[in-house]
Amino acid sequence: MGLFKTSADAKNYLESFRRATGLRPNIWARAALGYSLSFESYPDDNNYDSNGQEFPREVFYGKDEQVFLALLRQRHGITQDSDINKLVKLHVERGIRHLWKEFERVGKKGDDFLISLLETASKMAPAGAYAGARTEYVNESADFSVSVEIGEDSKTGNPLSHVLNAPGLSPHIAIMGRTRSGKTRTGLGILEKIDAHTSHAIPFLIFDYAKGDIADNKEFTTTTDVSVVRLPKERIPMAPLALSSYDDEEIKLAARRFVDTIKSVVRLGPKQVDTCLRIIKEAYNIAAGSAPDIEDVLSVAEEIYETEDKAPDSLLVTLRDFADFPVFRSAKYGESHDFLQKGHVIDLSKLPEGLRKICVFLILDRIYSEIMERQNAPIDSKGYRQMRLIIAIDEAHNYLPCKQPTLEKFVRESASKGVGIMLMSQSPDDFDQPKYNFAKEMGLVLVFSCFVQRPKMLEALLGGNIDPQLMSQLPAGIAKTRLPNSSRPVDIRTWD
Repeated sequence: MGLFKTSADAKNYLESFRRATGLRPNIWARAALGYSLSFESYPDDNNYDSNGQEFPREVFYGKDEQVFLALLRQRHGITQDSDINKLVKLHVERGIRHLWKEFERVGKKGDDFLISLLETASKMAPAGAYAGARTEYVNESADFSVSVEIGEDSKTGNPLSHVLNAPGLSPHIAIMGRTRSGKTRTGLGILEKIDAHTSHAIPFLIFDYAKGDIADNKEFTTTTDVSVVRLPKERIPMAPLALSSYDDEEIKLAARRFVDTIKSVVRLGPKQVDTCLRIIKEAYNIAAGSAPDIEDVLSVAEEIYETEDKAPDSLLVTLRDFADFPVFRSAKYGESHDFLQKGHVIDLSKLPEGLRKICVFLILDRIYSEIMERQNAPIDSKGYRQMRLIIAIDEAHNYLPCKQPTLEKFVRESASKGVGIMLMSQSPDDFDQPKYNFAKEMGLVLVFSCFVQRPKMLEALLGGNIDPQLMSQLPAGIAKTRLPNSSRPVDIRTWD
């Protein structure tokens, strides 16, 4: 029985490996699985075709089936064979493409290829480490702990603190509460304390969705020394479609990410998805080794629609709207950015609603791609991992239902890279989306006065049996939270 079929591209790559090294394709496919498992990120589902080589279970796994299954289950926490089989294909496809890049780098010479892989393996895993493990860099002299006082116990008056990057805990923060409950004030207060009391600078990237009140908060922006970008009068200092390399595989992935972003905001049918993919790929081809701008994308779209006599639709209208508001800096002025070096507040409040979301998702796409290419953030001698960036999203209930994969991947996968996500939203219900529950990844949860329709969600976040009616009656400045190693919520006063 066939375990899976590779894509047509993967089949060709495997055959090239075989001709160069003499090793059979099943050996290379198995190596690709192990190589892909060494990456922290989850393999993207890029709709690979199944027009390549079929691998029977016994041929692919050989005598190592139980070892690979154990690694997959430990890594992804799944048990269903159907889920594991799909993951195997995704890992193999990703691993093959990374192997191919190295194969091309050494001039497609078999001996040099094998030597380079052996050298890479010796750097990635210490002796005795299981396949897929990465060596953690420990900085013995550093103190990376990020401890902040989040308020005081409303009953005892004792101060309560939270260590954002404590070993074994998620660095992400969820702050929930209805309008005027103080969630944004609390979020900014936490960021101010992080900025003031940590031994190393941590840049913030804050998305101000609705009113521009964060951008207008002079005390906060001055104290934390963040740059404010007011759209659409000013431009975001980033070329959103810039890539680390412009080979065919990277362009295909970038085109897919762009389509996913547009789809998360605008309904696209299958034909529109295909058209959008062609537009983005052609824009990259015309740019010839550099990043196209949104205006370049629109120019290609206009030409394709005219040549193929297509009537304007939601895709073309969205691209036109985006080009009408040139909110990103042109790639002609440089493809680098400083979001990982300096704090920024992006004021989106004056943009049309759909463009606000697209802007945020394009920024997240670019940063995610960069951050996941980096080594894991170092840890200090006590196990605290260095924080490199905190992304704060105000009015997050506008983004969470969009089914945009990058935000979910940031929450799931970026902790080891030193990224913390702060989501400020109106209710715990916002976090439990049909395909993903964002709340389960949150390390610190603060719930202010709010309306809750799903009590089980509240219990999962805070523990204990909590009456939803009581949540709507919490006094101003009081939130419920659950501290580490505690099964019960406590009331905390975060502001007067």
